[in-house]
Amino acid sequence: MRKSKFFAVLILSLLMVIPLAGCDLIEDILWHWSRNKNVEVTTTEASHGVYQMNLNETRLIKAAYDLTTDSPDELISACIEGMKQAPSDNAYKCLICGDVQVTDYTYDSDSRLVTLYFDPAYNKLPASREILTRAGIVKTLTQFSDEIQYVSFVIGSGPMTAEDGTPLLMRGKDFVDSISGNMEYVREDYVTMYFVSGDGTKLQAEDVIVKYLSKINLETALVNSLVSGPITEGLKPSLSPDTTVNKVSIREGICYVDVDKTFLERVDGQSFELNIYSVVNTLTQMTGVSRVQFLIDGSIFTGAVEGVHIDGMFEKNMSLVYRPEKEGTVPPSQPAENGDALKKDIEQQVKENQMSSEETGPGETETDESTGE
Repeated sequence: MRKSKFFAVLILSLLMVIPLAGCDLIEDILWHWSRNKNVEVTTTEASHGVYQMNLNETRLIKAAYDLTTDSPDELISACIEGMKQAPSDNAYKCLICGDVQVTDYTYDSDSRLVTLYFDPAYNKLPASREILTRAGIVKTLTQFSDEIQYVSFVIGSGPMTAEDGTPLLMRGKDFVDSISGNMEYVREDYVTMYFVSGDGTKLQAEDVIVKYLSKINLETALVNSLVSGPITEGLKPSLSPDTTVNKVSIREGICYVDVDKTFLERVDGQSFELNIYSVVNTLTQMTGVSRVQFLIDGSIFTGAVEGVHIDGMFEKNMSLVYRPEKEGTVPPSQPAENGDALKKDIEQQVKENQMSSEETGPGETETDESTGE
């Protein structure tokens, strides 16, 4: 019935227009209509924008904003300017206003790090508002992961630091979009992660402190950190930064890693084995994990990449790991310990695994298979 009425109105409108517009115009209109009658016009949310905060200071929203620029410096400047603009929706407010004022910024292209300098008044922010403001600023900048991967804050003359006193390097994935109480990090673990060596042929260890929210398990935090990429200069990512981590869980000594199909993509032409074992070697250092099972969007992937099948379970493979200390080079320095912040059992397990890795061959695993959730 709706279509019949539409056609009737259309025909009537055309009959009224014909004397004024002439036959050529009508024929042109009808031709275009008949050619495109099966085409659906859809609209989508802008892929890039700036984050804003609701008036109750409990939630962030991403608003469309034109961020097309020719250089990272212009991009950073545009993001800062966008976060200063008053939202069109009066239920939200901008992030950079009042006590939040950016006085300067620097950009390091090698580490893809943006350092923002704030007026000392930033320290006056209530804790809940500060963490949400920081989350929105970091998420706005790091949405351009090809140019910006990390953000650090300098308040007045002092850098914002982690609990161990080291400058805090933040990523968008470290934050959520809403808070109920305090959204700050509540867990820290000292772990060894495996990224790709500088020549792109091996894996290489990176000792880091992983910080994550209490509602996120350590195994999920580790896979998300692998997606975000290494911090150490000279190391390369093992996974595409566009990889989506659906779920990571441990049952009966097996860690199930559910990711999207982007995981199957090779990074910079590197061997697909490096994708697999960067995850496997990182996760099997955990107490109770001896094997890893990959899922692609909830299902076992039966295909192959470079002849490699991932439908089975994988064990630790240290034969792919490059050890610079054995080549006569200086090994990477370990982060300073903070006994109050780090979980002693995790730290001890990491050290034991590092020692045992010198004694175990490829395919040998830990015997402890206690269950974790």
